[in-house]
Amino acid sequence: MFSQQGTKTVHKSRIPLFASAFIISLGYVVVQLDVTIVNVALPTLSHVFNADVSVLQWIPDAYVIVFAALLLAAGGLGDKYGNRTVNLAGIALFLLASVLCACSSSVESMIFARIAQGVGAALIVPSSLALLSAVCGDNPVQRTRAIGWWSAIGGIISAAGPFIGGLVLEHLSWQVIFLINVPICLAGGVLTVLFIETPTAHRGQNIDTKGILLFVIASFTMIYSMIAFGKNFALTHSELIFFALSLLALFTLTRHIQTNDRAFLPKSLFKNSIFSLSLLLAAMMNFAFYGSIFLLTLYFQDYRGFSPLMTGLALLTFTIIALANALSSSLSARLGVRRTLILGLLIATANYLILAVLTHVNADYITFVCFLFLMPIGGGIATPTLITTFLHHAPPGKTATASAAINAMRQTGAAMGIALLGLLVTGSHFPIGVGATAGFALAALVMLSAAVIAGRLA
Repeated sequence: MFSQQGTKTVHKSRIPLFASAFIISLGYVVVQLDVTIVNVALPTLSHVFNADVSVLQWIPDAYVIVFAALLLAAGGLGDKYGNRTVNLAGIALFLLASVLCACSSSVESMIFARIAQGVGAALIVPSSLALLSAVCGDNPVQRTRAIGWWSAIGGIISAAGPFIGGLVLEHLSWQVIFLINVPICLAGGVLTVLFIETPTAHRGQNIDTKGILLFVIASFTMIYSMIAFGKNFALTHSELIFFALSLLALFTLTRHIQTNDRAFLPKSLFKNSIFSLSLLLAAMMNFAFYGSIFLLTLYFQDYRGFSPLMTGLALLTFTIIALANALSSSLSARLGVRRTLILGLLIATANYLILAVLTHVNADYITFVCFLFLMPIGGGIATPTLITTFLHHAPPGKTATASAAINAMRQTGAAMGIALLGLLVTGSHFPIGVGATAGFALAALVMLSAAVIAGRLA
């Protein structure tokens, strides 16, 4: 069974726990917002910059690739130099990069600014989770509750991103899509300085430069290959080279961890089934969730003919994730962590099976919207529980690195889900309707497998 240490309140901030979680989550808000809000602006940017869609696609892709590839490096910096310092640096860089995006006069300058945003995002995410962990101390109930709020805020913003972007483009200008980050970053930075205390940094520890560099190479080349495959559903010679390089870097990284006692993720951690299998579960959950969102978007617009606004409104149902995140800590206290995790995964399994049926029978829009409320509930229950348990087993001084590791796996899983599930609806082998049904059925199978794996955790 999962261990649950501590029963006393150990909140370490001068302000209430919810207020601390809200302040720390402000940086995460802009990170999640810029994952989804930019996509709706691509047609507008195509006219503004007179650029081809294949080039414009690098505006969202450059952000995601750099963000995922640098997560572990940023986590190591947080552990060594202090998570509040790294978090503030990430917020400052993200603010500056957002202004540069709004001032861009060409696709090239926009992509450069988006790369800078990706670096800022990588600095923000693991340090924010580590700050939350420090605020909550060793109390697993408080930690689950705080991470639930953190996940809920990010989930709501991510789901609302396309809708917010559509409203901005309809009533304002495309620059506002990026400038909206400025007041949020300012508020997050100022409030963090005023109210969030600085956890103890471990300045004496060395950063595993070789290991982190290998991880950056492996994740960058793997995610690039997945994104390229998801666009064309074929790998060119250059993309095959990138994929082979990712496998080589991953193999070398594995050997490095096995033979180096000072690796950024000590090999002893992987002897702990909770730690190692949690990484796998994180990738599987995001594989199904983000792959399914991609399926839904294409199915609604390209197959059923629903407008982008109708699609955005349907995805707003995902804001129910806030309720699921709030339930997570209560369920963990009553059922135990493992049972709560399995419950969330089984709910997700049932939801994807329902979506497979709805796409098979071409259900009407209202029916889809009603059942879409279920889609974020399973993940909303499981995600905070999984992250809390994972961080609980992280070694002292490695909280930010552990946060980066699980978020890197989540990003990799999302990229794989979009690429592989997308193949079923955009390839030439299946009609979109048939491909969507098969994709949701595959997502259900992945979630059922995840529930079985969660049941084996001891």
